[in-house]
Amino acid sequence: MSELEIVHEGAVATIIFSRPERLNALSLGSMERLDSALAKLEVDAGIRVLILTGAGGRAFGAGLDIKEAVTLMPDQHARQHRLYESIQRRLAAFPKPLVAAIEGIAAGASLQLALHCDLIVVSETARIGMPELSAGRPCIMGSYLLASRIGPVFASRLVLGQDWIGAEDALAVGLASSRSPAGHAHASAKVYAEKLAATAPQALAETLRWLRELRNEGTHGLTSAFARADDILPAAAGSKEALEASRS
Repeated sequence: MSELEIVHEGAVATIIFSRPERLNALSLGSMERLDSALAKLEVDAGIRVLILTGAGGRAFGAGLDIKEAVTLMPDQHARQHRLYESIQRRLAAFPKPLVAAIEGIAAGASLQLALHCDLIVVSETARIGMPELSAGRPCIMGSYLLASRIGPVFASRLVLGQDWIGAEDALAVGLASSRSPAGHAHASAKVYAEKLAATAPQALAETLRWLRELRNEGTHGLTSAFARADDILPAAAGSKEALEASRS
């Protein structure tokens, strides 16, 4: 079985981290496949939404494979860093909606992938943490992504306090978009994905771009919102897709 599986269902693609024996931890090989898969999917006109999830039901992903990491040579560590930065840059700029479906453990580097997603569905089994410090690693990207999503206070609880949270807390602080019964996170994510795949493309693209800026580039003031609206809305109001949507 491949360490990374890709399933196509109409306009929705699902990337499945598939190392259940290692709680879907990210190996160098799986990161190479993920970077390549994202490069292809971002330009695939037939795919309108991408879901990320893990195989086996016990984990979305346990982060970097620490057992493998201690065996890597310096050039491989450098390759690992370049790959992970490339993957994060691809996700941050991915031109289509991203939905994460989390069952069980989502930790460290794996959680960081989910934090790039626009919507995150967690099942009742979710166990979420950022234990980089306990592994002797500085937590830079994880701290940023958590702080931008849930604020610095709660981010510090996960990073410095090295706490783990469940689905209820993830929903309460805004890390998760919705909660599903155990075993149903992917099905719930598909509901979101199918709705997004049926959404007017240009309106969705502009909205997605703005939401990403709000999340990743700091808080914009009201003046920025008016300026963006002035740039986009007049032309969008008379677009073919807007007129068609108004008639439906």
